[in-house]
Amino acid sequence: MIFPTRESEKAISGYSVTLTENIRKAGQEIDDFTYEAGNSKTLFSKISQLKKYDIVHIQHEYNLLGGFGLPFFILYFYLWINKIKTITTMHTVLSQREKFKSGPIKTFLRKVLYQIQNRVIGNVSERVILHADFFKKILSEEYKVSKRKIVIIPQGIIEDIPKYNKNIIKKELGLSGPVYLFIGSMIPDHGHDIIINQADKIGKTILVVANPGSVNDRNSDRTRNYLEQNQDYVLKNKLFKFVRFDISDINDKNPQWWKYFVASDLVLLPYRGGIGSGIFAHSIAAKIPVIASNIQYFNEISKNYGCLRTAKKDSNYPNIIKEAMKPQNYKKMVKESERYLKENGLSVIGKKYKKIYSGLK
Repeated sequence: MIFPTRESEKAISGYSVTLTENIRKAGQEIDDFTYEAGNSKTLFSKISQLKKYDIVHIQHEYNLLGGFGLPFFILYFYLWINKIKTITTMHTVLSQREKFKSGPIKTFLRKVLYQIQNRVIGNVSERVILHADFFKKILSEEYKVSKRKIVIIPQGIIEDIPKYNKNIIKKELGLSGPVYLFIGSMIPDHGHDIIINQADKIGKTILVVANPGSVNDRNSDRTRNYLEQNQDYVLKNKLFKFVRFDISDINDKNPQWWKYFVASDLVLLPYRGGIGSGIFAHSIAAKIPVIASNIQYFNEISKNYGCLRTAKKDSNYPNIIKEAMKPQNYKKMVKESERYLKENGLSVIGKKYKKIYSGLK
């Protein structure tokens, strides 16, 4: 399986490591084949080693190899010309209808790039794995990838997170009462400002846990500016009794990461973009219900599981949070989190991958 190193990228790398661990537990041999995110030379310097494998499984996101994603063309051409069976997990499938925040020329070039790259992925890959069903429609209708090649497998959930006592951890972290958690990358697309701007209507404690700079979005200035904008808003509007910022170097290998989840009552994901969410997966691992935005990814989950509620409009968040926190509703959401974990835990997902690999040999 090809994916970035933990040192260079935190989301896809962390997921891939836990995934291959569970695929091995299912009885399938598999090696981790890593490279430095954004530096394709670290992959191509050892690309000849791929010839020894029966199957190569690529964890794909458009710019993981850097160079605007162009190095992926070289990788897929190499696999095709050497007749190596290939599987691709596409963590994002961007539609041609996507409203890109770029000028007309750059937007045109991006759409051309995605059009060609997605078709190459579809042609070279024996299977294309997606984490959500709505991506399948985009891939098959807009990029003409054969539906028989597409497999929907939800992102696997970690089943063995550290166990902590909620009350003890809340006390350790200096928290009391309801806690509504933001954690992970702090960028505009994740919508922290949507909640913070309504903090006085939601109540304490809106807990923002983030890094001071960039983790996966390699533009640290963008992250710092967004953090400062939100901190300034809280200060100017005297919302500090509702909003708390815990800013430090934090990731899922730091024990504090899971303590924050355990201490929270709801995890907030008011995303503006139509992407997936590793934070959602970790919320379910900790059995913490989620309040999320009205995007396809979250709407698809909410149709099948009651662990997640979505807000149709930004102004709906205060009421939805209050409704979710009612004891009877909250208890049901926790049970649904447990059901999601049982049905999509990594031990279950690992067996599904083993079956896919075996079917290609």
